Amino acid sequence: MATAIAPVHRQFTKEQSSAIHSITIPGDSNDVFINYHSNADKVYNFTASDSYIEFLSDLLTNDEILKNVSIGSTIADGRRTEELKSV
Repeated sequence: MATAIAPVHRQFTKEQSSAIHSITIPGDSNDVFINYHSNADKVYNFTASDSYIEFLSDLLTNDEILKNVSIGSTIADGRRTEELKSV
């Protein structure tokens, strides 16, 4: 079980991320909910390691860092390394 963090929700325009529409971290679990622009009505549920939850939460709440990071690549990397796993 993740250490409780503040809930985070962030939406992205297609200019900000060509792949990711929104990411939600409830803050009271290891869940991460992702909507993709290709199907914004469908929510994909993932579980993540405590460290990845903290990393992603910090990233989503820092506009300066987000300007220089591909959020789609970040999510893809998390899935590849299995720090972010589909439920």
